[in-house]
Amino acid sequence: MTRTVDSYDVIVVGGGPGGSSTATRLAQHGRRVLVLERDPFPRFHIGESQLPWSDEIFRTLGVEQAVAAAGFVDKWGASFITSDGGVEQYADFSVAPQTPRPQTYQVSRDRFDHVLLTHAGATGADVRQPAQAVDVTFARDGVTVQYRHGDQSHEARAAAIVDASGRTGFIARRHSERRFDQRLRNVAVHAQYEGIPRRDGRRSGDIRMVMRPDRGWFWFIPLSATVTSVGVVIPKDAYAQRPAASLEETLARCLAETPTAAAMTVDAKRVSPARFDADYSYRANRFAGDRWLLVGDAGAFLDPIFSTGVLLAMQSGIDAADALHAALAAGDCSRRRFESYERDVRRRYEYFRRFAIGFYDPPFRDLFFRPNAPLGIREALISVLAGNWRPSLVTRLRIALFFGAVALQRRVGIAPRLDRIPRPAAAPLPGVEAKTVG
Repeated sequence: MTRTVDSYDVIVVGGGPGGSSTATRLAQHGRRVLVLERDPFPRFHIGESQLPWSDEIFRTLGVEQAVAAAGFVDKWGASFITSDGGVEQYADFSVAPQTPRPQTYQVSRDRFDHVLLTHAGATGADVRQPAQAVDVTFARDGVTVQYRHGDQSHEARAAAIVDASGRTGFIARRHSERRFDQRLRNVAVHAQYEGIPRRDGRRSGDIRMVMRPDRGWFWFIPLSATVTSVGVVIPKDAYAQRPAASLEETLARCLAETPTAAAMTVDAKRVSPARFDADYSYRANRFAGDRWLLVGDAGAFLDPIFSTGVLLAMQSGIDAADALHAALAAGDCSRRRFESYERDVRRRYEYFRRFAIGFYDPPFRDLFFRPNAPLGIREALISVLAGNWRPSLVTRLRIALFFGAVALQRRVGIAPRLDRIPRPAAAPLPGVEAKTVG
């Protein structure tokens, strides 16, 4: 049975951070917006560590107090530790220039996403879940979406549609081409653990990233007073060379062969199934067309290394909503109205991509872990780690100096290689500080 639903200004497919941000911003503009979310919230999703620059987005959307009241773990910085624990680089967000606020959160995505989507509904968006978009038809005067909600088929019309459906790519797979990043072909295996020790005080909420000799790395993200998200990222070719094993066995083996990670988990207990992700670094060749836009993971996902996923998704949602509001006011939702939106999304993606690719490059790591970088370079890098996608001229110049030094390191070796820096006699015990540099 099909019933006709009232028309909307915009239909948003997907209620994750990108979709909920789009819907909230459109509702703030006074637009009628329908959100179709396939899975009932709350539901599991990876991507727990947030960045300080996300706080600016929370304020723009008016959800800052709701996020703060949710009881998430406070995050003030990030630690990068070598495999043997001999060298550590700490990124303290309080020294990052331009940062709106140095404290952000480690979140359980099931609750975090639920907070954002609930806020979108409270702001005025019509949120329907579980509601699965089935088909879409484009016409000169608008779009029509067929979707399932409950045990009924429905139809909705709007002037434009936003694809925020993540990797599903409801619109993206019809009207754009997804290109996988050949320089970021990695896989991730992850699970949740209890019993992993943490530092005292403010740094108890750090994300800790432990390097591996195969250019991979571990993340340790505190999600609550007792639970920690643990994941390993390794190059896809290195993963393919390993004998077949269960995900749990793969994760356990990777922990055992990484001394610092092994020490941190010696008394830990896994409390969730292990999960697997691959082919997650990609970008669409188009982010907009006549009456459609891609937001968040529907258009692109970079890499988990610097935790940019949620920030990029939410910022693209705000920008998409602003572009749509202007297009609706002009009575023109053709692609040319969204050219600026496409440029901004591409520019942010490429800005952070340079650092993500660099992190898997040994010369980059050689210098990243060096203490006391001159001329404010260290602070500029921490600004990037904090999510600063609008760097000042001074910060851009300092970043350029760093990449110039990386190029020299690759050619002539201006600093000792990280794998040749003298180490302590033994790796640190869990919860005990490594030799921190910087």
